Amino acid sequence: MSIDLRTGQGWQDLKNILDGRPEDVLDLCRIKLPSKKGGTILIDDPRGQGSQNFAIWIKGDGLSWKNYTDSSYRGRSLELIAYCNGWFQLKNRGADEAARYAMDRLGLDSTISKEQLEKDRANAQAAREKHKTDADAELKRQQQWAFQLFVKTAVPILGTLGEVYLREARAVDLRKAPFIGPRGGNLAPAALRFIPRHKYVQRDKGGNKIGESFHPCMIACCVDADMRIVAVHQTWLTDDGSDKLNLPPAPDGTAQKARKVFPSSAGAVIPLWRGEGHRSVPEAAEMYTQHGLVETMVHTEGNEDGLSAVLAAPQYRTWPMISLSNMEHVAGRLPGFVDSVIVHQQNDWLKPAAIAQFERGMAAMRATGRMVATVAAYGGKDLNDTLRGET
Repeated sequence: MSIDLRTGQGWQDLKNILDGRPEDVLDLCRIKLPSKKGGTILIDDPRGQGSQNFAIWIKGDGLSWKNYTDSSYRGRSLELIAYCNGWFQLKNRGADEAARYAMDRLGLDSTISKEQLEKDRANAQAAREKHKTDADAELKRQQQWAFQLFVKTAVPILGTLGEVYLREARAVDLRKAPFIGPRGGNLAPAALRFIPRHKYVQRDKGGNKIGESFHPCMIACCVDADMRIVAVHQTWLTDDGSDKLNLPPAPDGTAQKARKVFPSSAGAVIPLWRGEGHRSVPEAAEMYTQHGLVETMVHTEGNEDGLSAVLAAPQYRTWPMISLSNMEHVAGRLPGFVDSVIVHQQNDWLKPAAIAQFERGMAAMRATGRMVATVAAYGGKDLNDTLRGET
C-alpha cells in the first residue's frame, strides 16, 4: 500500500506522518534548533532573509512556523519544506513539490503496510485530540484569570488615574455629557476599570521574559457572543496618568507596547457603550422581538476612538473590535437587533496588507445582509486624534 497524493486521504496521510516526525522535517530543511525546548523558538531565516526573525513551535500536534518579517510566510511541516527549498511562491504554496521531495527523502514513496498507515492515522488523531483538550483547558484557565482580574482586582474607572488619562491625554471627560445620566447620575462605561499597580512583563521577540515592572493600568473587558468576559484589554499608563506608558525596547529591538490583550480575543468585543436607551443586549433583543426595534452598531478598533465615537454619536451602541484582524470574526457575532453598522477606519490602516484585511472585514460585514458604512478620521490617525485637533 502507498500514499496516493491523488486523493485527499493521501495528502492527509502525508501530513500526519510529517506531524509525527518534526525532527525529520527539520533535517530535510537543514534547520538545527538551539537547545531551548517549548514555547517560541527563534532562529535566523533558513533562507538568509533575516536574523532572529523566524519562529518555530513544536507541540503535541506537530510543527508550525512563522516568518516575522512577512507573516504571509507561515504554515506547518509541508509549508516549511516548501519555504526552505524555494517553492513557497509556486502554486498551492509549493505543496506538490514539497510533498514529492519529502516522500522521496523519507522513503514514503515506496510501499507502506496497511497496518503502518492505520497506526499513523490513529496516532495523528490521538495527538490532535490531546492537543485540543490541553489547549481548551489552558484557554479556560486563562479566561478565568481575565474574569477575576476585571471583576475582583480592578476598580471602577471614575476617580482613578484611568479617568485622568482619558481626560488629559485623550480629551474624553467622563463627568460630562453624554456620560451624565438621569438626575446627574454617571454613565461612565462599566467596561472600563482600573488597577493602580499592574504587572507589565517585558519580553523579547521570542517571547522570553526579560524583566517586569508595575504601573497604573486601564482595564477593559472583552466579551464573547454570549457577553461573557473571555479576555482583558490592558493599557498601561505613566505614573501620573498623563499618557500611555513608554518603555524602552528589548535588547533585540522588540517594542514594549503599552497595550496588550490576554488571552485570545478572536470574536470578542469591548461592550463600551449601550447607546440610546442604555439597554443591555438581552433587553435590546427583547425589544426587537416584541416591538421590532432595531439599532445601528458602531465599531472602532480601540477604546479611545470608541469613546470619541460616543461623544460624536451617543445614540449608537459602540463596540471596539480590539484589532483590525478581529473584524471578520466580529461580523459573525452581530446581534440580531442590529440592522446597520458603521465602521470607523483608522488612517494608519492604509498599508497594502492592512487594506486587504480591512476589505475582507468589510466584505464579511456586508455578507450579513446589513447596511454597512465606513467613516475615516479627517485629522490624525483615528477619531481621537481628530477630537484632539491633530492633523
